[in-house]
Amino acid sequence: MVAPLPHPIRMDAVHILLPPSEGKSAPVSGPTLDLVSLSYPELTGPREAIARELSAVSARPDSLAILKAGERTLPEVEAQRHLGDLPCAPAYQVYTGVLYEAARLGSDDAVTIFSGLFGATAGTDMIPSYRCSMNVSLPKAGPLKTFWRGQLKDHPVLEAASSGATVDMRSGAYQIWNPPGVWWDVRVRDHTGKVITHMAKHYRGLLTRALLDAKSDEVADVARTLGDVSVEVKGNRHHLTLVPAV
Repeated sequence: MVAPLPHPIRMDAVHILLPPSEGKSAPVSGPTLDLVSLSYPELTGPREAIARELSAVSARPDSLAILKAGERTLPEVEAQRHLGDLPCAPAYQVYTGVLYEAARLGSDDAVTIFSGLFGATAGTDMIPSYRCSMNVSLPKAGPLKTFWRGQLKDHPVLEAASSGATVDMRSGAYQIWNPPGVWWDVRVRDHTGKVITHMAKHYRGLLTRALLDAKSDEVADVARTLGDVSVEVKGNRHHLTLVPAV
């Protein structure tokens, strides 16, 4: 039997999937991490396993190498040796990267965020700042992409949350679960057809904000407010290409 959610998922016109961001704002105060209170409670056990191992790895002399982190992140890695004691804030406030700056998420915005530490959470879930990307391989859990792909396979709550159109803003490392119904992925190119890399995050953030404000499942029409749009349909999957207006 599937355990009930601690709070209902709001069914909007579209369900938006996001990656986390490398850039984070560490809360200076707030409650400590309560994994049981997070959305998708069926993932509590796997989250506990990854959180324990991440804390242990962060205390090792080779922690930066394992976590594929630079020297400048050492204070963050050292802090998460005591991950369960760190103050938490809503995920949409903790993540501060380019996409999140453009998306300007708030407490009323229903999104699902995929991450190496938690698997999948809501934007309003209370989390600490942490350093653990999906590209990491932990000594016990192994590659986190493989670990979470196995945990999220045929996940019943995620399937329920994705009724209607789903728009996937995730980067490749976080595409570990595909919606069962109609869904869209988003590519951003310049006017010559060249893939835009860094600024793609900005435009995915703008599109996230536009879709949340529009409350419409006419994804292509909403995207056209940001530039030229083309769509390639393959079964349930819609490849949307956005060329931002200059």
